[in-house]
Amino acid sequence: MSTLHGIVNNQIYAQPGFSASRDDKGGWRGSAEFVVTAATWSQSYWRAQFSNGTSITTLDPTLDPFFSFLTVESQTVTRNEGGLVTVVVELTGSSEAQYNEGDLSEGSLPTYRLEGRISEMSYADHPKWKALSEVEQIALGKLLSGDYLWGPDPFSDPDSPTNATYIQVGEIINILNPDPITSADALEFAKRISKGDTSYMVPTITYTESTQGSDPMTAAQLNKLGKISTPRGNAPAVSGNRDWMLTSASQEQRGELYQTTIEWTLSEREGWDTFLYE
Repeated sequence: MSTLHGIVNNQIYAQPGFSASRDDKGGWRGSAEFVVTAATWSQSYWRAQFSNGTSITTLDPTLDPFFSFLTVESQTVTRNEGGLVTVVVELTGSSEAQYNEGDLSEGSLPTYRLEGRISEMSYADHPKWKALSEVEQIALGKLLSGDYLWGPDPFSDPDSPTNATYIQVGEIINILNPDPITSADALEFAKRISKGDTSYMVPTITYTESTQGSDPMTAAQLNKLGKISTPRGNAPAVSGNRDWMLTSASQEQRGELYQTTIEWTLSEREGWDTFLYE
């Protein structure tokens, strides 16, 4: 701390060494040091001058007005010899909003992360399943649910490649009627389900943006969650009918600085269901 002379009560003395830096997400952080007399600090009015949310240019009017967006996030108070008190304030803020009002575009400089992971999905979500006839899908669905079992048909040629039928608990069905499972893909699903396999592994691609700014997310922005959406930045180009959905949004506040993270998830080959998610 600098050596000061002639310090009087009911005054705030800014010290040299104010610093501020901007990170790669657009948010600013800084610190500043002040000295007051112990008698001044003992008064609630003067302690309140250092309250969270106070602009740094209010505490130190000599600073460049540009830094007025930096506000107090926390304080460290040290009692010194000579009846003086040192107050170090940590500052946060941003000179701009991370998004335009009601939209998820423009704003502060964001950072991006692309991530791929493997997740487990039911056979019923597989593209080959969805290409089957409705009758086959219903029949296979009963196998998946356990309503029916898949086993040998005792009344058919044992050498037949389709020698199988539904077997309901205590009762053989579909012996006198054509088997609804006839296509090669449907038969393969039936055989796999009969062995206990009901799911497959599928890659899930997410694209995440993190940015910091001066404003919280709005209701209009949050309403975009769960809808088909085009990511900002340079998201990978997707082929076929694949598209993106905004699947996650979170925000953390530090002082007057808001850090927002939003995530898009890439669809399967046929794209997100526009009836449900537009």
